[in-house]
Amino acid sequence: MEDVKDDDMKNHSILILDDDESIRDLLEIYLSEKYKIVKSASGFYALELITSQKIDLVLVDVNMPDMSGLEFIEQARIVEPDIAYIVISGNRDIDTAIEALHSGVWDFIQKPFGDMNSLDKIIRTALDKRELILENRRYKKNLEKMVQERTSELEKKNQELLLSRNRIVGILSRAAEFRDYETGQHFIRVSKYSGIIASGLKMDNYEADLIRQAAPVHDIGKIGIPERILLKQGKLTETEYEIMQKHCEYGEQILQSQSLENLNIPLNTVIPEGYNTDDLLTTAANIAKYHHERIDGSGYPLGLTGNDIPIEAKIVAIADVYDALGSVRSYKDAWSEKECLDYIIQNSGIHFDREVVEVFLNNIDQIQAIKLAHVDKEESHLIIGVI
Repeated sequence: MEDVKDDDMKNHSILILDDDESIRDLLEIYLSEKYKIVKSASGFYALELITSQKIDLVLVDVNMPDMSGLEFIEQARIVEPDIAYIVISGNRDIDTAIEALHSGVWDFIQKPFGDMNSLDKIIRTALDKRELILENRRYKKNLEKMVQERTSELEKKNQELLLSRNRIVGILSRAAEFRDYETGQHFIRVSKYSGIIASGLKMDNYEADLIRQAAPVHDIGKIGIPERILLKQGKLTETEYEIMQKHCEYGEQILQSQSLENLNIPLNTVIPEGYNTDDLLTTAANIAKYHHERIDGSGYPLGLTGNDIPIEAKIVAIADVYDALGSVRSYKDAWSEKECLDYIIQNSGIHFDREVVEVFLNNIDQIQAIKLAHVDKEESHLIIGVI
């Protein structure tokens, strides 16, 4: 083991900085068999040496004519902070030793050298300590790099997962469109209305965008309603109406079936703090189930009141009703804009949340502009809906 360590030590370079030539020669003779030796009598020249070649350790005399050893160390540590510095001095003043150690010196040796083996031991200890520090630094740097790469990879995966969620909602929205024989403009309008209302309620961009993205699938549960009821011309019977109401619960079940577990996504997937890949589907499920609830408790499927109704469902409720009232349906003609707005106002606090109604009315210009920009095509099929 000793031979192996000696071989390792030969890869280290030591600079001997002393204005006494005999000391430099003595140290070179003793150390050259184990280390690569560089010598200098001047602190200024030694500064050039440490910047022009690899130096691992400097043996530096305290008292030199052009630049003291401590002055050299102070300047050298700025240029090459990773070099180990050992002071050698004939001065037995304890204050000098303390000052040297405070200057970043790793050890202090007094002249004359009584035991060269002790000197060798001190040098080996300093070099081992230096290597350990550098190795820890390299490990930390590599670890930070690995963490950054892993974090970047996870962020990419999470973005892909979120994109998949968005695509799922888009596919379900299109499925609802075909099942209901709608043009698709209703879903687009309700989505955009809902986004405007959510922003007007001072929700942050993330929450508002979730509601905007989730709103188009509010009636996805109608996929589970028999066509004889869904496409019936005229008024539904009481029994048929009860079946139609089940589309809210069907919608929730459809959207919940796309949860993280049922998509076979690894449960140990690391998600950044504040980020939830199920937020979109959870929001969509709430909207599907509760958008027919009414503030006074007369809605369905659960007859919830007031604050028990999720805010996203309150928002989509008013967007959906406003758009449905102003659209042609098989069971009714389109209402005028005044009739639509009068209905919204009259049902504030009854059907609709008062604060949501206020925000809706404050942003009616934007909402009406969207309505005009996404008009149903005349040749489109009619949709059977429930308000």
